[in-house]
Amino acid sequence: MLHHNRYLPEEIIVQILCRLPMKPLIRFSSVSERWRYLIIEDPQFAQSHFKLASDRKTLTQRLLISTDYQLRSLDPETPSFADNNSSLNNLTFAHFSNLVGCCNGLVCVDVDGYEKHDLSLWNPSTGFKRKLPDSDFACAVKNMSRFAESDIGRSGLGYVSSTDDYKIFIDAGVYSKPSQTFMEIYSSRLNSWKPIQVREHDPPCSFRSPTTSTMGALLNEPLHWFYRKVGEEEPTILAFDLAKEEFREVPFPTFDGDADDVDVHDMRVQVVSRGGGECLCVSIARRRGGVNFMEFWVMREYGVRESWTMLFKFNTDHVSESVGGNLYGCEAIFVTEGGTVVFRLRFRDRLVRIECHREAEPVCSTPFNVNDGDGPVYGVIAYNETLFSVPELGLHEMNEADVS
Repeated sequence: MLHHNRYLPEEIIVQILCRLPMKPLIRFSSVSERWRYLIIEDPQFAQSHFKLASDRKTLTQRLLISTDYQLRSLDPETPSFADNNSSLNNLTFAHFSNLVGCCNGLVCVDVDGYEKHDLSLWNPSTGFKRKLPDSDFACAVKNMSRFAESDIGRSGLGYVSSTDDYKIFIDAGVYSKPSQTFMEIYSSRLNSWKPIQVREHDPPCSFRSPTTSTMGALLNEPLHWFYRKVGEEEPTILAFDLAKEEFREVPFPTFDGDADDVDVHDMRVQVVSRGGGECLCVSIARRRGGVNFMEFWVMREYGVRESWTMLFKFNTDHVSESVGGNLYGCEAIFVTEGGTVVFRLRFRDRLVRIECHREAEPVCSTPFNVNDGDGPVYGVIAYNETLFSVPELGLHEMNEADVS
């Protein structure tokens, strides 16, 4: 009589778990201490799960919404926003939280951004949280008068693969007398901040304030923002390379001559998955022949102006009728190659999803009130559900920090 081993080999269990979606996988982390370590803490398993989901195109994207008292998660592609809204009550931060950036499912959160600016790296999917040391900006805020104001302007989070390093960029200000400005970068490998040295005539000193969102769009290792040069009306894209820690310009699309108006206040730069890779994407409000349009352009070859191509467009007048008002001040926060767009209506704290298919009229979802009585909405960001975390500073990194 044959006796079969009722236990599967470890490597088979790992392969099975690697193929599971995030929700059941998180539930299975409570099966045993070994499974909890594997799913929640093992960096190799997190990388394997992410790569497999990326290759199979099964990564789940969600929207993270910051209000006065909580952070909320939302599926952007479901038929009904309201039916799929979920509160992250067990993972919320106690105070107002500003969203600084996102990369690999990790979110940088500015906790108690009114007074302290305590930054943390956080994974909404697993509950991982790591408080960061104070930057020079945060130290200045805590030492200033409580009546003085402060804020983080441009910001972003990214990953430098060559050094296995998560980096956070902030461009912040303290509006006391005298006022102070801080441009700093954080390294998870060294667990420390340092100032960014910018010469007087280099970007971003020669640029005006951002025309739209202050959170940089991450493509590969640079962060990207819309900017206009001082003395010029034509917009451009400013990039900050996290690996080289330097600024550069990225060419903007060249428009044809039949657009009689381009609204720079309704522009946004983001990233769209396309053809197995990712491309820079810009959303632009334009007026053609008395008709208002929203256009979405993608840069097929990074850094090449001639590679900008229109992905799709829609008549915003049709959308305005559906949402009960015009789209002035709207912000595209989620875009797919297939024509799905989620807009944040800035002055009403509402989200609306639009489906654009070729030349047909856009189809709108019922606008969803994202604040739900919890005060104003401070930020919305798209993130992937992953298992990534950032380990504590190890011996190698400590020695490296001591030498530097």
